[in-house]
Amino acid sequence: MASRDNPEYSAVIVTKSGARYNITSIMTGVETAEEEGQVAQRVTVSFFNAPNGSAYLNEAIDVMDRMYLYANDGNSPKEVFRGFIWEIEYSSDLEKILSATCYDNLIFFQESEESKFFAKGQSTSQVTSSLCADWGVKQNYTYDSITHDKLTLQGTLSDIFLNDLLGEVKRQKGIRFVMRSREDIIDIAPVGQNDTVYTLHQNERVISTNSRVSMSGVITKIKIMGAADDSGTSNTAAVVTGKTNEYGTLQKIRQKDSDKSLDAAKKEANTEISENGAPKKKFEVEAVDIPWIRKGDKVKVVAGDMNSDFIVLGVQRKIKSDSKKMTLTCEY
Repeated sequence: MASRDNPEYSAVIVTKSGARYNITSIMTGVETAEEEGQVAQRVTVSFFNAPNGSAYLNEAIDVMDRMYLYANDGNSPKEVFRGFIWEIEYSSDLEKILSATCYDNLIFFQESEESKFFAKGQSTSQVTSSLCADWGVKQNYTYDSITHDKLTLQGTLSDIFLNDLLGEVKRQKGIRFVMRSREDIIDIAPVGQNDTVYTLHQNERVISTNSRVSMSGVITKIKIMGAADDSGTSNTAAVVTGKTNEYGTLQKIRQKDSDKSLDAAKKEANTEISENGAPKKKFEVEAVDIPWIRKGDKVKVVAGDMNSDFIVLGVQRKIKSDSKKMTLTCEY
């Protein structure tokens, strides 16, 4: 019986011809992953290769068929994943198991490259909407936006979104974002905007915690270089300094863009140091699964050395009939 402490998962495969296969009763396990630096969610569903008429399921399903995953915590099933079967593995040993690895529609952004020009004066949301439309998807944009100068965008589509567009907003505004797919619509939003903030408590859901603090990636000083002269030499236009007395001098060089003012470059440098100017502490929480938690959500954890609100950087789930667990990677 589905409950808060024992959520039940169900799955339906819809083939390109429109045939539907409810594989819930033959599933042996589900694994999901939303990882740092990746925009697409991955879901792997394992199930018995059951008979399908005169044939078997491995002959009925194919890559690019749709996978729908639902969860039920005692109320009614709700969709938690909608994607495409990207890879099928079949083992004829013993129990004859099929394993379907699936991704949501952001996999096409990870696997595709683009080269496109946008004239000066368009907002971030306008540019991202245009790119989404090129791939036939809608966006739900609630993140901050800036007005861009002319843009020549080239590279992997996910990198264009994360670095060239949304990353530029983050550098200027200092607001963190999350980009994820929900029911085939691309959500672009500030982190921590979930309506329900779940609490994970040592005495209730938490199994274990782990923390790690590191100096890797710390920046305490940024030297902003101006335009190069005829000899190719650049002068130092400004220096922005953080906590060098506390953490030493860990310097990065940033070239001031010709279309930006020095004040704007200094503001971006201050934002970068504000975010990376001290050792970062990351946490992992293993807990009883809550199917509704996604990357970018805010959670409250009271367990181990954690007693605060955190932003979820990544989620991994391992779901079996006798074990429903999730591992959250978190940061203050």
